[in-house]
This record gives sequence, C-alpha cells and structure tokens, in this order.
Amino acid sequence: MASIGFLGFGEAGSKIATGLRAGGLDGIVAYDIAWQDSELVRSRADEVGVELLKQPGEVAARADVVISAVVCTEAEVAADSIADDLGPDHWFLDINSVSPGTKARIAESLAPRGVNYVDVAVMSNVSSDLARLPLLVAGPRASEVEDLFAGVELNISAVSDTPGEAARIKMFRSLFVKGLEALSLEAMMACYPTGVHEQVLSSLEVTFGKYTFPELVRHLIERHAVHGRRRANELAEVAESLREVSVEPFMAEAGFRRMSWDVERGLQEQFQGGEDPDWSEVLDALERLRSNEAGQAG
Repeated sequence: MASIGFLGFGEAGSKIATGLRAGGLDGIVAYDIAWQDSELVRSRADEVGVELLKQPGEVAARADVVISAVVCTEAEVAADSIADDLGPDHWFLDINSVSPGTKARIAESLAPRGVNYVDVAVMSNVSSDLARLPLLVAGPRASEVEDLFAGVELNISAVSDTPGEAARIKMFRSLFVKGLEALSLEAMMACYPTGVHEQVLSSLEVTFGKYTFPELVRHLIERHAVHGRRRANELAEVAESLREVSVEPFMAEAGFRRMSWDVERGLQEQFQGGEDPDWSEVLDALERLRSNEAGQAG
C-alpha cells in the first residue's frame, strides 16, 4: 500500500484525507504553507490524524503518492517547490482546479525526473465520502491510480493518457456551475431589493422545470439559432434595467457580447424558415464561424 502525503491541507485536502483515513490508510503526512500561522490548518490535521511537516521536500521523503491540493493560483508554484525531491518512484496527483494548459505544463516540468504525474479532476463538491466523490483522471498511468489506494472505495474514471484532459472536462463544467452562480448573484441583486424575486423564480420554474439539464442546454442552443438577434437585444435592455436599480450588469453585458458575436456573423441567416434546427447543427455552424475567424486572424 502506498504512503500518502498532501501538498496543501485546506478544506479539500483535509476532507480527502478524512476519507482515506476512514478507508484504513494510516501515516498520512502533509505540508501547508500556512502550517505555522493557521490554527485552522493545525486543528484540521489534528482532527484527521495527519502529521504536519515543515517543508515540502519532507512530503516527498515520507510519501510515495503526493496529492497537490493548493489554491489554484499556486498550483505551479507548489509543484516547483517539491520537484527537486521527486523521482520515478513518486506519483504526483494534481487535484487543483486549473486549466488544461496549466496541468500540461506541470506534467512537462516533472517529466525529466520521471515522476508519475496524474491530472485529477474533482467533479463535485469535495467530500470525505470518497465512494461518492466522482474523480476523473488523465495521464500515461492514470488507469493505475485506483490501485494506489488498495482497500479504499473510490469513484475514479480514467479519461485519457494525456494530462490536462480531465481538467478540460472540469473547467468546461465549471463554466456552467460558476457561471450560473454569477448569473444568480446578479439577478438576485436586482430582484431581491425590488421585491420581485419570488415572482421571477416561480416563472423560471414553470418555464424550465419540465427539462432535464441536458435537455435545457439543447433547447436554448436550438432556440438561439433562430431567435439570437432578438434575444441579444433583449439582454441589452436587461443591462439597462439593472443599471436603473444600481446593479452593475456584468453578466447581462457578457451575455449580450456572447450572443451578438454569432449574430453579427450571420448564424441566424443559416437557420431561417422551418422548424428549430438540431443543436448539433447549430454547434457545427458555430464551429465553422469560429474556425473561419481564427483562420483570418492567423
């Protein structure tokens, strides 16, 4: 059974460590840059039964499997801090929520040392119930990751031999999750103070409640192909409505720009007349527009 160490011991690291300990793994160690100053970090480690170390290199000396769970902006810095102490016998499981390109760069930086790098995407809120926590993994030896945690029930799916491909799925999913969060914030900042939030939410339930989420996405894309110009113009009016109640229309303006991009390039003219197109036809048309513009820019 592999020995486990964490690089970063915030909420994500502590919850995963809790799950590993519950599965029977002992001797887990961790380094966190705030170990001296943060009572929270120290109390988490004590509660879970994880030994806090004083330097990142100590994690490599004590653990075969290093799980990087730092603030996303520090993912590359964290990998650099331990790189010289890693070798072919080490596994580096990068669970940080960063771009595919960032994961690929980290993998490339560790490759000369023979480190077994694995891009890990956590596809739900982090939980100590590891059997119910969906994890996607990518890398040359991604299919072997589950064997490192013998005796612990995990929910792991290998998606690619290429580091960054698990992150790609995670990041594009996050566009929905965090985008909806930002949209909800902007809408409710306008709705709640003006007392119309209940009416707005009830109306949305009637309009969208009949769809599953994939059905809703398909429906919106298909409708946009035909009615995108009108919908973009309406978003401009939404932005003005938000300004009238002193709410900065970040999301409304971004939506207007997104919709206007293909309107200005003639997407709707390709789908005039007849029934709404299939969403795959719309996405193919959008890809042609994007590729044409990229080619012209190149």
